[in-house]
Amino acid sequence: MSTSYSSPFGASPNGETEPPTLASGLTSDTADLAETARQDLGDLGSELKEQVGTLKEEAAAQLEDVTAKAKSLASEQKDLLSEQVGGIVEAIEKVAGELEGNDASSAGYARMVADGAKKLSSTIKDNDVDSILHMAQDFGREKPVAFMGAAALLGFAASRFVLASASRKPASTTQSTGSTYGGNNGGV
Repeated sequence: MSTSYSSPFGASPNGETEPPTLASGLTSDTADLAETARQDLGDLGSELKEQVGTLKEEAAAQLEDVTAKAKSLASEQKDLLSEQVGGIVEAIEKVAGELEGNDASSAGYARMVADGAKKLSSTIKDNDVDSILHMAQDFGREKPVAFMGAAALLGFAASRFVLASASRKPASTTQSTGSTYGGNNGGV
């Protein structure tokens, strides 16, 4: 009589019972771990895409704000420049009027410069910043030598203006202490 023993591990194909092997347990754990890693990686990828999209939107909004502020500042400076050029036009016309009695050819040149400055002033006043930039770019492409010459001339004029403005002293200071340019020498 044979006694049969039933094993909780199951029977092998030849009828014998085998315990589960370590390799089969590791394989199933590895498969579960790999599936969990794939899911986590997929979640991380979608979260990363979402955050990149949010950053792009925020950067675009900030760029738009900075651009609007820069255009506003440029517009204010454009208006100020237009007023200053208008003042220069008035000064040149005054000089031309004074020169007409003495030297007609110099007065003609001064009037020609004043007319050009008037046109510049009206162009600055009547156009927005973008239009002015496009005009300058077009001029630079069409006549690069003239553009460079004008830029150098404007730079020179601006530097002279800044130096002249910086070296001015208040009139009350030079009158009360005596002039340092050939005036009072301390009573000597």
